[in-house]
Amino acid sequence: MLIEPIKADLNISDVKISFLQGLSFALFYTIAGIPVGRMVDSHRRTWIVAVGVTMWSLMTAVTAFAQRYWQLFLARAGVGVGEATLAPAAYSMISDLFPPKRRGLALDLFSLGTSLGAGLALIIGGYAINLVNEAGAQTLPFVGTLDPWRLTFIYVGLPGLIVAVLILTVPEPVRQLRAATGKVEERVSIPLREVFAHYRRHARVIAFHHLGMSFSAMGAYGIMAWAPAMMIRVHGWTPGEVGLVTGASILIAGTAGVVGGGWLGDAWTSRGHLAGRLNVTVISMICGALGAAVYPLMDSVGTIVPFFLLNILGGFMVIGCGAAAMLDVMPNRLRGQATAIYFFVISLAGIGFGPTAVAMFTDYVFGDPAAVRYSLVIVPTVAFSLAALFFFLARKPYVKSVKWVRG
Repeated sequence: MLIEPIKADLNISDVKISFLQGLSFALFYTIAGIPVGRMVDSHRRTWIVAVGVTMWSLMTAVTAFAQRYWQLFLARAGVGVGEATLAPAAYSMISDLFPPKRRGLALDLFSLGTSLGAGLALIIGGYAINLVNEAGAQTLPFVGTLDPWRLTFIYVGLPGLIVAVLILTVPEPVRQLRAATGKVEERVSIPLREVFAHYRRHARVIAFHHLGMSFSAMGAYGIMAWAPAMMIRVHGWTPGEVGLVTGASILIAGTAGVVGGGWLGDAWTSRGHLAGRLNVTVISMICGALGAAVYPLMDSVGTIVPFFLLNILGGFMVIGCGAAAMLDVMPNRLRGQATAIYFFVISLAGIGFGPTAVAMFTDYVFGDPAAVRYSLVIVPTVAFSLAALFFFLARKPYVKSVKWVRG
C-alpha cells in the first residue's frame, strides 16, 4: 500500500520496487538462515529469536530515513537477516513440544501469525496510512520533517522491541534428542557430512517438496506484493479500502486455510494415510490457482472478493501442512538446519522472484502500470499449478522417507 508514494518520492520502477519487496529481503534472509539453523540446533533458541526480532524491528524503522534506492535495499536486507532467526528456532521448538501426529496442527497454529499479521497489517495499516496521509508531513524531535510514508515505517517498526522483550519470558523447550535409530544424542551440531548424507538418501522427496513450496511461495508473494497496488491503480480504491478488503479476506480465508490445512493433514495422517499432508498441499494449490486466474479480472467488490478468498484459502492452506511434511522426513537434530535450508530454497524462489516476476510482466511485457492485473493472473496461476504438480510427484517418495525416519 506504500508502493505509490515510495515510487513517486524516489522515482523508481515497478521492477526496482519488486527487488525491495523480494530480492533484498530474500537474499539476506536465506544467507543468514544457514548459520542460524546450525546455531538453533545447539544453542538457546529463545535468545536467538529475541535478537532477531530486535534487529528486524530496528531495521524497519531505519527504512524511514532512506534517501537513496540502495539505502532502502540495505534496510530491507537488515529486516531479512533479523527474520532469518524465527522459522528455524520456532520449528525446532514446536517439534520438541508436540508429537508427530499433532505437529501439523501445531505448526499451523504457529503459522496463524502469518494470516493474522498480514490481515491486521492491511486493515490497520490501511486505516493508519489514511490518517498519516491526512495529517501530512510531521516534524519529529532530533529527526526533522518526514513524509507520511516514512512515518509509517517508524510507527510499525519500533513496537517490535516490546515483543523482543516478551520473547525472553518464553521457557526454552527440552530437546527431544533422538535420531531415527532411537539413541539419545549429545547436544552438539550434527556433522555436515551427515546432513549431506541424509539429503542424498531422501533426494527425490526433498527436491519435489521444495520445488512445490517454492512455486507456492512464488505465487503467494506475488499476490501479497501487488494485489493492493492493483486495486489502487485499476479500481481507484484508497489504502483504507484496499486494506479492509484484502486484510479481511486474509484474516478469514487465511486463518481458515492455515488451521484447516493443518487439521486435515493431521486427520488424514492419523487414519493411516501417510501421504495425507501432501494430499492437502495438492488440493490447496488447485484452489489457489482457480482463485488467482479469476479475481484480477473482476471489476467490483462483489465479484473480486469471492475469488480472492478462494485464492487466499489455497495459498495459506499449504503453509503448515507443507512445513510438517518437511519435518516428517527429518530426524530431530537436523530440524533447525533443515528448516534453514528449506527457507533458503523457497525464499529465494518465492520471495525473491515472485514479486519481481509480476513486475517484469507489467513493465516489460505489457508496458503499462494498470496491466498489473494481467500479470497477477499469469504468474500466480502458473506458479500454483506447477506447485500442485510437484506435490503430487512427491507423494510416493515421501511415504518411503517417512517410514525410514520412523524406523
